[in-house]
Amino acid sequence: DYMVFSSLYQHSVQRLVLSYDIACQWYKNIWKRMEILPPHLRLDKIVTKTEFLVPKFHLPAHILECNFNFSFNLAKNVGRTNGEVPERGWSRTNQLATSTREMGPGFRRDTLDDHFNDWNWKKG
Repeated sequence: DYMVFSSLYQHSVQRLVLSYDIACQWYKNIWKRMEILPPHLRLDKIVTKTEFLVPKFHLPAHILECNFNFSFNLAKNVGRTNGEVPERGWSRTNQLATSTREMGPGFRRDTLDDHFNDWNWKKG
């Protein structure tokens, strides 16, 4: 919760679509859990329309109700996205583990940043 809402800090958001493999479970008490976050991280649920969706690859493993309530195919204004793009690069970065294992924290972070930045330019 903290990571998601701190990334939105200082951004004016009217509509927020959150894609997560288990969004159908995560969203259930999100507003209650938000009350324990620092005040500057809390979303105003009246101002920000928030929608929770499950990525297309993961949705078939969910119960039928999830397929109706959390589907990208049935959501308005999300285009033809599938919610899986952030995971596509992981297979390429797994190979970095052996290279970065012996590096110090600064050099390791720089190396990972370089690889992820390269991936951002190559994905389409």
